[in-house]
Amino acid sequence: MQALLWHLLAATLIGFAVGLERERAKVERQGSAIGGVRTFTLLGLLGGVSALGPNLWLPAAGLLAVAGLAVYSLKNSRDATSQVAALTVYVLGVLCGLGTVLPALFAGALLLGFLAFHDELHAFAGGIERSEVEAAVLLALLLGVVYPLLPDANYGPYGVWNPREIWQVVLLVAGVNFVGYLALRLLGSKGLWVAALLGGLVSSTAVTLSMVAQSRANPSQNPLWASGAVLSSQMMLGRILVWSATAPALLQVLWLPILVWLLWGLLTAAWLARRDRDVSESVPVQNPLQLQSALLFAGVYALVKLLTKVGLEVFGSAGVYVVSALSGVADVDAISLSLARLTGSGQLVLQVASIAILMAALSNTVFKTALSFGARGLGVYVALGLLPGGLLALLVALAR
Repeated sequence: MQALLWHLLAATLIGFAVGLERERAKVERQGSAIGGVRTFTLLGLLGGVSALGPNLWLPAAGLLAVAGLAVYSLKNSRDATSQVAALTVYVLGVLCGLGTVLPALFAGALLLGFLAFHDELHAFAGGIERSEVEAAVLLALLLGVVYPLLPDANYGPYGVWNPREIWQVVLLVAGVNFVGYLALRLLGSKGLWVAALLGGLVSSTAVTLSMVAQSRANPSQNPLWASGAVLSSQMMLGRILVWSATAPALLQVLWLPILVWLLWGLLTAAWLARRDRDVSESVPVQNPLQLQSALLFAGVYALVKLLTKVGLEVFGSAGVYVVSALSGVADVDAISLSLARLTGSGQLVLQVASIAILMAALSNTVFKTALSFGARGLGVYVALGLLPGGLLALLVALAR
């Protein structure tokens, strides 16, 4: 019984939140809507209550009634936004009544966001260019047509090249470029930093390569591009802390060096942002997909993976540090999690594991810094934001 009450409360809250936004929109735009706070709250509650009974026809009957009300109110409305929102609120209320609360709340948040950012979305849609539509279509083709056709098998020396895995890298870099472009269009330079942080959750190297491409197109704004590359790398450090948490003793050793590294990166990014404070919020960017840079990165990734495998075959398990440095170039997460598990099981000394993880992160940082020198004037800023912090972290770990 208590769970059912929570389900009804969730349905009611969805309707209430959407109703507040529709009430505000009705006042601001002086339009006639299907209703306001009370109407939408009742629609959410109605959907939740209709799903509680054993009769499946009751939610369907309610949906028909709400649809009829929406159609009737269309003659007094300039658009159908409120009517569609009312139908959506009712359906989400039904989902809450059926117990599918979390997806319903997520969908409700999306609905609220689309309604609240009405003006921004219309301005964005009105400014879409042909190249942006073509980029979105191309990305869809790369994902939906090319990717399923590629074989999921290992080829080449040591079997290190998997076409589908390499194409995932292409999609990753292209997607990061496209999301970053959209964030820049919507939020200006602040959108770049949001995109860098989100992209850093997936691949800070891909974000760095994206910043290189933007720097080549707009070298006068190198501090802005460098701040994006530096911020994305801070997410890599956050992931290292997460993996280290699987071995609590290792986390106790690593948290201070990683914190030092994080602070250096964040302070440098803030300094770079101050240098760029006079730049217009409308940051010019070119080619929203940057497919050429995505293909280039995929080629570099395949080469680095081969070199890493060769290095592991040559050195074997004799040098943990060498293996960590080589593996870290291609993937910090894999080596960090592996070392954390070995430490947790007592197969690896704590000090050795902590230094090896930092070396993996530092080698990855050096690789990203080297990539940033592919654009004139960008590498110096990125090196300043990444390398000193890594060296300080390594010194702190050695001194403990």
